[in-house]
Amino acid sequence: MDFNYGQGVGDSEWIQAVEIIEPACRSDVKGKVTVRFKAVGMKVAKALCWSQPTAEVPNPWGHDVNLTPKGIKLSKEGEGRFSFDAEKLPAGPLNVRIYAQNDTHKDIFELQLYNLGGVKWNQGIPDSEAPVAVEKGLTLLFSDDFDSDTLSISNDGRGARYNAHKPRFGDFSGWPFSDFDSPQRPHRQRDTYLHIAARKAPGTKGSTGLIASVDMDGKGFWVKAPFYMECRFTAQSAPGTWPAFWTINAIDRGPGDELDIVEAYGGLGKGNPNYWGYSVTSHFWEQRNADGSKKESKWARVNMTELGGNSFWSSTFHTYGLYVGTDVTIYYLDDIEVFRHPTNEVSRDFPHLFLINYAIGGISGWPIDLERYGNGSDMYVDYVRVYGKTDLEEK
Repeated sequence: MDFNYGQGVGDSEWIQAVEIIEPACRSDVKGKVTVRFKAVGMKVAKALCWSQPTAEVPNPWGHDVNLTPKGIKLSKEGEGRFSFDAEKLPAGPLNVRIYAQNDTHKDIFELQLYNLGGVKWNQGIPDSEAPVAVEKGLTLLFSDDFDSDTLSISNDGRGARYNAHKPRFGDFSGWPFSDFDSPQRPHRQRDTYLHIAARKAPGTKGSTGLIASVDMDGKGFWVKAPFYMECRFTAQSAPGTWPAFWTINAIDRGPGDELDIVEAYGGLGKGNPNYWGYSVTSHFWEQRNADGSKKESKWARVNMTELGGNSFWSSTFHTYGLYVGTDVTIYYLDDIEVFRHPTNEVSRDFPHLFLINYAIGGISGWPIDLERYGNGSDMYVDYVRVYGKTDLEEK
């Protein structure tokens, strides 16, 4: 499938051509913003950004705004520019997507910015309870809006709400998950968001962030089926980016279930995922069926560009949810069911913790190439909340 975010630019080949001149990637902006860029060899370009509902387009999901309705004709050197009014767009994280093409090639550059002005829209935990939890008769057990000035994270999770590493073993990112108090400080709090900053300074292996709900001793927040958990976030799609929200119920080696509520793989072009959505997967590690055969994973690919507001995971925030009942396990995108399967006995009988992370490369096997983004990328987590019937503080 020619994955092109629905822009219909044909079967031409993806390459990297766009380079940003100003503003710098991940800049703070406000009011009128002028973007200057270069795309050598390309002929035309355009830029889009996801918007909140407006009087002209009242769609509650929001909608794409073409920031360059007349298009951009590039100079012979491939230079182009455009301006937009950030006050008319959502406050906080913005992803301005710049498309460039010629007769045979195309490119997209996701310019992450942070809007200091703009319109506050869908920020923070909703006033209403999660519809799935209400339907299932579950009670709120855990929530975090990430609006406190002080993040409760420690290197091993002890004495804090979150662990900066996967409990006991198994950190898996190519740019390592760093300690909370490391010089890189990948975990930051901004407005109503947990900001996970993936960065690679010259001469380093890079760094990025993870949070887990239990510490290295296994103490912390666990929840037992039936439960529902959800997380709202956005991140950048670029070669190597791998945001995820997931749950496990074993922190030592051996049989256990891992339920990947969302694994999003960034990057376009030869050798990259070229994903048109994201993956959900239920892993049943080191388990066998009654006949002795290996218990295979259950999984699906979710084409989110055809669901709800038809937007991509990097274009705007989405809420990813999981219900684990005694009989059935169901995955959700923005309260829309996207996949279900019978609940595995291990998921049913043993409590779960949750993890949120922004891996960069690593065991996914996909290459890392963030050079043109200044070797950096951002994930913003709006909130997480968990519903159930039994609150287990320790295991």
